[in-house]
Parts: sequence; structure tokens; C-alpha cells
Amino acid sequence: MLFGRYPLVAVPLFIFLLLLSSPAWAAKVLIVGDIQYALVADVASEIQSAVRSQVREYATAEVRGRLGAVVERENAQVVVALGMDALSEALRLPSSISVVYGLVIVPPRSGRSNLTGVYMSPPVSEYVSTIRRYLPGITRLTVLGSQDMIRSLYAGDSALVATYHVSNSSELVNAVSRITDSRALLLLPDANLLTARVMSSVYLHSFRENIPVLGISETNVKQGSLFALVFEPKTVSRQIGEKVQTILNGMEAGEIPASPPGRYNLFINVNTARKMGINIPGEMLRKAKKVY
Repeated sequence: MLFGRYPLVAVPLFIFLLLLSSPAWAAKVLIVGDIQYALVADVASEIQSAVRSQVREYATAEVRGRLGAVVERENAQVVVALGMDALSEALRLPSSISVVYGLVIVPPRSGRSNLTGVYMSPPVSEYVSTIRRYLPGITRLTVLGSQDMIRSLYAGDSALVATYHVSNSSELVNAVSRITDSRALLLLPDANLLTARVMSSVYLHSFRENIPVLGISETNVKQGSLFALVFEPKTVSRQIGEKVQTILNGMEAGEIPASPPGRYNLFINVNTARKMGINIPGEMLRKAKKVY
């Protein structure tokens, strides 16, 4: 027998194995997401760097339908859910488990109290601030989206903004076609509304009426949007990590407000600006991460 031949080794090894199987060695924080994708993996890694505790990662597919059992086995206190699939799993957990979300477009509609997170979409106020700082010639911004999306991203506090509530793609296209007195359009992010066909119609109207579209992604800017504000992954990761650490320090997740990204990358399409006679100031160009 190994322990019989090496009695001095047996006791330390037994103690080590006992500690390894105890709750003290369990992960206090679980990160769940599609970590096979580079963006999600990078965000998860940055969160781990920001949290001063044991953290373990799981792919969403790995824990689907059994996240509660994994949380119980790990004796976890906090679950970080990256993406809507992961969040859907996490929202089924007992209310005693704190859930922090990330990489979701807007704050989820949920009655769960022990929940907070960082969403990806910039509030309308960020576009208003950018316009006022760099493009004061845009004196009216028309925002279009579903009622829930507008409620999530617009506080209704700007005289610069007019809103249109739409519930489907046809309503969106019809609403855009009737807009002729606005100086810019902002379509809030909604995969059910912003199909390729819809965006094609919107851009045709935009250039025909000389009304720029403000984008929500770098892809939008490549397609013809004047500019877009896009969340900065490292900043979002750090924000999530700070929320997790605050929870571990004793605060309830529900007491921590959900927040938008603390920093955005700016993308600009100067060809669109030129065609529409819009002057992009040098300060704005220098701030841009990329100019098309």
C-alpha cells in the first residue's frame, strides 16, 4: 500500500484531498456563457481578473437545464450570465442566488429581485450628448423602436428627441417613410424589427430625404449610418466585475442599479457625411476608433 510504505506522505495528502473537496475550495462565482466565442471568452477572462474570489467558467450548453445543481455543488453565491441564453438559465435559480448579467442588449424584464447587470445598448441620452457636442446642426432626433425598448433606453428628458412606437417591421418602414422633418434617425436595437430588408428601406429613405441614420453597431456604419456608439468590452467586463465584488462584500444584487456601458467606441462614416453635407469636426474624427 502507498500509505503504508510512505506514512509521512499519507497525512498531508489526506488533508489536501479533504480541503479540495470542501466548500472552501468551491467557486463562489460562476460565469456562464457561450465561451467558445472570442468576445464572450475575453469578457469572462476580464471579469475573473476583476474579482478577488474563486471563479469558475461554464459553457451555457454544459449547464442547460441543470444550472441549479451546478450552483449547489459549487456552493456558489453569484452567477454571472453572459448573453440571453445564459441569463434565461440563471433566472430560474433560487432567489437566494445573486445573478449579474452582461452581453444583453437591454435590461431584462424580470420580477427577480436579486438581479443586476450591465447592458450593451447606449441610452438615447448618449446619442443626444454626442450630437450636442459635435453636431449641433442636428436639431431634431427621431427615435424609433418598440414600446419596451424605448422605455428601457430613453428617459424622455430631451426636447431634441421625438419618439415613434412600432411593434413590427411593417410599422417601422411605414413610420420612417412618413418622417421628413427630422434631422436624424435612431433605430433602437431589436432583432425582430431590424431585418436586412427593413434596413435597406431605411437607408434608401435616409439618402433620398438627406436624413442621416445613427447606427448601433460598426456594421451599421459600414452600411451607411453617419456614426455609431458601440460598447467597449473591457469597460463592460470591469463594470460587471465591480458589481460581483460588491455583492461578495455583502450588498444585495437588487440594491445595485443595472447600468449601461461606461465607455463607448465611436465609428464614423465620412462618405455619408459628405453626401449629406454634414461637417464632421476634427475633434470628433480624432475620438473615433475607426472612420469609414
